[in-house]
Amino acid sequence: MKERGEGHFQISLMNVFRNAARERDAKKTDDQVTEDGRVLSLRSMERREGAGQGTLRNNLAIDLSSLLGTINLEATEDLTGLDRVRNSVLNYGMTDLSRFTLDDVRRHKLAADLKAALLAHEPRLVADTLVVKLKGGNTTNQHIAFDITAEMAAKPVDVPLEFIAEIDTSVGKVALSNLTVRG
Repeated sequence: MKERGEGHFQISLMNVFRNAARERDAKKTDDQVTEDGRVLSLRSMERREGAGQGTLRNNLAIDLSSLLGTINLEATEDLTGLDRVRNSVLNYGMTDLSRFTLDDVRRHKLAADLKAALLAHEPRLVADTLVVKLKGGNTTNQHIAFDITAEMAAKPVDVPLEFIAEIDTSVGKVALSNLTVRG
């Protein structure tokens, strides 16, 4: 995998703001002045310097957990004919998972809905590389697991990922595990 500089990848702007909120640095004045007189804030330096794979992976895990733990608008409202609303942030999240039956799982309806939510609301996942497969095993206890592989768009090179989404259909909860970088 080709890396820029000292093994860092471009970090998303959202994560720069997330880090700033966590560090409570909005009022900090730790700016550095370059030789040519430019002022660099810590946030702008982080954007320029990038982040390691672990940081990118952790930030993606936070956002995926939020996405998969949110019930979308379509669970309560009929969005037939409203394709722009269906694909917008107004419909952020997953369908109501408690409505799925074992037959839906066998017909791959749940896998298709999971893939659609990831494609619609997680732009860092490269669409052509996203694969959602039902993981073999016991589905009678209302726990269903999916193996998910994809590439996360990053500069200078996309990062191959794999993780497991385990769904408890009795309460409609999703847990992510084993988010690792392949390769």
